[in-house]
Amino acid sequence: MLKNQALNQALLPLTIDVIFKMFFEDPKNRDQLRHFLKATLDFSEDELSEITVLNSELLRGKADDKGLIVDLLLKSKSGNFKHLEMQQAQHSYFKERIQIYNARIAGGQINVGEDYSEVKRAISLIITGEKMFKDGGEYHETIAMRRENGENFTDVQEINIFDLSKLKNEKSRSCPKYLWLSLINTKTWEELELLAKESEEMEQAAEKLIVISQDEEARARALSRANSEYATKLHERGIREEVRKEERLRTDELMQKAEAEKDELVQKAEAEKDELVQKAEAEKDELVQKAEAEKDELVQKAEADKVESARKMLKDNLPIKIIERYTGLSAEEIKQLQQ
Repeated sequence: MLKNQALNQALLPLTIDVIFKMFFEDPKNRDQLRHFLKATLDFSEDELSEITVLNSELLRGKADDKGLIVDLLLKSKSGNFKHLEMQQAQHSYFKERIQIYNARIAGGQINVGEDYSEVKRAISLIITGEKMFKDGGEYHETIAMRRENGENFTDVQEINIFDLSKLKNEKSRSCPKYLWLSLINTKTWEELELLAKESEEMEQAAEKLIVISQDEEARARALSRANSEYATKLHERGIREEVRKEERLRTDELMQKAEAEKDELVQKAEAEKDELVQKAEAEKDELVQKAEAEKDELVQKAEADKVESARKMLKDNLPIKIIERYTGLSAEEIKQLQQ
């Protein structure tokens, strides 16, 4: 089937968000949109019997709210919202961005005076070509508001992550969900031809992708988008480099400040040490002087006591030899006391 096509140009993959949007937004491809939604999230055929493609610019709560534009915003028969986003490469704060998208869709549907029972579900389908989570995990993960025990808190908000980089790990390769995600991830005509043989549904989707790939406007949009993505990557790379530069400068400033504070503390400690040493030396000298003075005073007192004792003994007419023995004074010193 595909070999009969005039395929002289490269395939435009659905991983390019503008091509993804053109493919699923086209009213002629409404059956493919229904098949995709039923395959990925198992919506009922009745729920998907009515699909309305809405304005992709999300409503603002206030005039100064940030403007948000999604790839596709749909409303199904029950009024529930389906948000489709194709993001091959994850830019800065991607997780925060999809959370804000989903919250804006859920919160933007109710007006003043309306009852909260009228709030419909906001279900986001995020397809990415890069791993979002560090652990292994499945190629399809659902993020919802639940209690720690697993009990559902509310089903108003739900985010579904489809990781194309994990498709190669999938064992069940015949289920519709795997086939549709493989179609989105297809990069070559050969891969597309193999997928087209899997089912009539895949064959029809492949035919639609051929039409888009041969459309000049689609090719121009894809080229413009590629240039824009490249410019965005360069811009983000520049921002990251500026941040790293600022961090390096800040680190250098902190290191210089820390070294200056360290030098100041060392100088202060040395000054305090010198002051303490000088104080200790002064106290030591003072104690030595005091001890010497007390020693001299004791010596003088002892000498005075000897003289006083000798005088008393002389008064009692004790022999000089006896006085010498008991006072330690010489005979000459004792005789001088008699004068």
